[in-house]
Amino acid sequence: MDKKNLITFVDLGTTGVRACSFNIETKKIESNFDLPINKEELNNLTSKDEIIEKLVFNIEKKNGEYLNEIYLMVDDLNILPITITNFKKSDGQISDNELSKHLTDEVKYQINKNYPKYEVVHMVVKNYILDKKKFFNLPKDLHYSKFSIEFLFILYPKSFIEKIKKIFEEQNVSIKKIIFSSYSKSLFYLNKINSEKKVIFVDIGYEKTCAFLFNNKKIDGFKILPIGGNHITKDISKILKVDNDYAEDIKLNFDNINYYTDKKSEDLELIKKIIFSRTEELLEISTLFAKANDGLENVKLVFFGNGSKVLDNKFKSNIIFNHDIDLLDENYMDICLSGFNFINSKNELDIDKIDTKELKKGFFERFFHLFN
Repeated sequence: MDKKNLITFVDLGTTGVRACSFNIETKKIESNFDLPINKEELNNLTSKDEIIEKLVFNIEKKNGEYLNEIYLMVDDLNILPITITNFKKSDGQISDNELSKHLTDEVKYQINKNYPKYEVVHMVVKNYILDKKKFFNLPKDLHYSKFSIEFLFILYPKSFIEKIKKIFEEQNVSIKKIIFSSYSKSLFYLNKINSEKKVIFVDIGYEKTCAFLFNNKKIDGFKILPIGGNHITKDISKILKVDNDYAEDIKLNFDNINYYTDKKSEDLELIKKIIFSRTEELLEISTLFAKANDGLENVKLVFFGNGSKVLDNKFKSNIIFNHDIDLLDENYMDICLSGFNFINSKNELDIDKIDTKELKKGFFERFFHLFN
């Protein structure tokens, strides 16, 4: 059988694994697969190998060919964001593009040197700064004395990456590139929004929440919070003294009073209070980093992810949060499509190639403004 012109994206989530194979020429999805992860598999580390084995088998069956490599979309609570500004005085001897490349190589070298336990997954230019003026894109034909670039690096722990790679290698599948799933999804939805305002996307997951602030269609910052939809489930389970499965069922159906024939009215009010209190906390902390800068008056808030479903109910007006929010009902095809669009766009710089020949020894002493 002739090999098809396909590339495959796998979104490795906590409660489910999704995969889509795209035809490179038509850019259309040729096959897709959605594999939910149940509670027993979630808590059993050895089952991850079995899940990936099942995933690879089904992809190969649908595509009619062996799966050799994938683009893996995955999040991790221990992702490390690093923002760095590198500058150089202009002497007019080299072009802006050459100067930009030199500053970029310097920063990449420094990151690799100082964070040996991490691997750079994404590298993004946040701003170009000419003297004291900021630009989102590199301007042309402007005179300046100092040229600066503000970078955002997104780093994953090497131990996490090696563990993931090993699981797929056991199925004879290599990972061509790892993509920060919540980031690529936010960029995908950003392009669908007709808004000139700042936008915050909040991806509420199972055990964590990722919040991204975009300004003028470019990322301005993000936070990963160790709280998600499962924390609401745990609260219900603890307070009502029920198991987690039943608590999850209560959470998903709490706005349907007739669903609970065995519950007293005071129990139903307690359930609402638990859900609203935890949801309000989640809304507040996921937008706190933006409030610290300019507030939320001119910011559009968009929530997505499985954990955000608790916001979509007939009692949502009872949630105390002084800002309008939009809810996205995402599907796994959009998730995979966000990854496909990401690798075909110019959202980041080349993180692999560093021209070390031009790097001068000792230059690092002069250029860093570094913070986490």
